[in-house]
Amino acid sequence: MLDEQRNVITGMPVDREYDFEEYYQTDVPKYIQNDDELDRMQADIRMRKITGKLPRFLLGGPTGCGKTHCARYLASRLDAPLITIQGKYSLHESDLLGSPALVNDQTVWNDGPLTRALLASREGPVVLLLDEVNRVRPEAKGVLFSALDDRGCVELDGRGGETVQGDPQNLIVIATVNEGSEYVTERLDRAERRRFGNKFSITYLGLIDVEKEARLVSDQTPISLPLAIEIVKTANDIRMQARDENSLAINAGVPTAMVLSWARSAFAYHDAGLDDPAVEAARDAVLRPFYDENRAAQEQAMQIVKDRLSGIPVGKDAVESWLADERRIVKGNGYA
Repeated sequence: MLDEQRNVITGMPVDREYDFEEYYQTDVPKYIQNDDELDRMQADIRMRKITGKLPRFLLGGPTGCGKTHCARYLASRLDAPLITIQGKYSLHESDLLGSPALVNDQTVWNDGPLTRALLASREGPVVLLLDEVNRVRPEAKGVLFSALDDRGCVELDGRGGETVQGDPQNLIVIATVNEGSEYVTERLDRAERRRFGNKFSITYLGLIDVEKEARLVSDQTPISLPLAIEIVKTANDIRMQARDENSLAINAGVPTAMVLSWARSAFAYHDAGLDDPAVEAARDAVLRPFYDENRAAQEQAMQIVKDRLSGIPVGKDAVESWLADERRIVKGNGYA
């Protein structure tokens, strides 16, 4: 009845027969935690009706460390739809709430992702991902406040001031922020941080546990664990350079997704009989695409790769034999 009344006021029809099944996450690889952050989020979500605490979470860390993957995996574990708002400087209120559109010579209202998430929360839990929220201008984020606090609603001026009410306890919000001097971002003020709830810091898994990231790589690619360990160690060397304030070139670490791409190309290059497949795969899958605007970073990172991986084979037994030989050489030169 409310929608019919608003239609009379605005003369603008809206179709809200949404099938939220399209937002459900399937075949999401397992998320490997840095420090029990997923367990803690799930605990708050599970007890939200008893504690009264709104399920709001902020994930901070470098790009490519798994923040978005964490949100996708959580949604799959909860069997809940995931609705994403991708943060960018050009985002406007209408990108969040909705706007009119011309369809078959008729003006209709299209709900935006924030409005849809509130509608979905009426039916059950829904995960709203605010990805890279610190890239959004403050004036565009103002409409989030009433949705993220205990009001759980938004007002659609374009629909005659219609209020869309959701269930605040069913709206599970995960906001992600890229942290580091190399990112161009907007500062989150205290009002935003309060609404984004518990904060968890995430970094590259390999910097927490080399073998955990290596097992992830070997499980999701055709390469063996020994080679995966060496690739992750090499990626870690580049990541540590990015952390070093005195580094003159490298200012961004290698994302886990690029480590996976690196491993897959290394296997493909090996199968094709190409020389030095692990090194050449690093150049093509990581260094050229990721550091394409920073020639000095490319060169510094390439030297790290060569120092660690030049000549390393791909087959499991061959890798282990090569590593044993390398250790003997190093020991014989007095470095061990």
